[in-house]
Amino acid sequence: MQTIHVKTYSDNLYNPANNSAYDHYVFFEANHISSVIADQKNQQILQLQVLTSGESNFLNASYDELKSIAELKEVLDQKFRERKVIISSSNSCLVPESLLNVVETEAYFALNQKIMLQSQILYSKMHVQQTATIFNVRNELMKLIRFNMPMVDVFHASLLFVKAVENQSFESPANKLHLQMHAGYFELLNIDKQINFYNTFQFESETEIVYHVLAVAEQLQIPHTCDIVLYGNSSHMNELNHLLSKYARSVQYGIKPKKYTYPISFKQFEEHQFFTESAALLCE
Repeated sequence: MQTIHVKTYSDNLYNPANNSAYDHYVFFEANHISSVIADQKNQQILQLQVLTSGESNFLNASYDELKSIAELKEVLDQKFRERKVIISSSNSCLVPESLLNVVETEAYFALNQKIMLQSQILYSKMHVQQTATIFNVRNELMKLIRFNMPMVDVFHASLLFVKAVENQSFESPANKLHLQMHAGYFELLNIDKQINFYNTFQFESETEIVYHVLAVAEQLQIPHTCDIVLYGNSSHMNELNHLLSKYARSVQYGIKPKKYTYPISFKQFEEHQFFTESAALLCE
């Protein structure tokens, strides 16, 4: 594992001595691990800490590599009122909650995606649109999670993205495509009174992203009235905004949920960055 870089955004009033009264959310994504400390009672995000490591892929790292990250160990050694883990990856699919009662999750997942070697299939719910996520996680990461947080609930970030967008109450939602960028893939969502479309797409260039977006807009019959909302931390964002503006009616950057209070230091990054982390309190 390469050198770990840590960036912390804390509220001036945050005191670790009070952690037993706070909730903790640990996000695992390919190119970063995030720790979010939140005050559920006061609907406040108190701290966001982001761990990165060059080109390292945390989702594919071995247990020993993950265990050797002192900065992660320090995060996991802290005690909180409640803790939740959120996995962000393209290895997932949304299904109606009712299907979980009648289908074998592993078999269903295999119909949609290839199951990784030495991995397991999990599912999670988040009280949103009567929808669940089935997702695939490597055993090495789950070993770290279960050894350090034995009883923790493990969620997938796709549902948190859906729930956070739904809570924004956009005008004319049927015409909006919500696009969240990740390392090597992106999520695309259209949600009105129900989820009209959700999928993840791998990409190697901005042109591929535009192709998928236009195809989905055509499928939803909104090719000429499509408004695109962008989220994510990717360096592709400005170029993508420029390209999509040639085809969409409008392109705008998303904003973090306004129902919560955030540290002043959150102004150090853009509104559309760390969108799901900013919505951590919705993870229930």
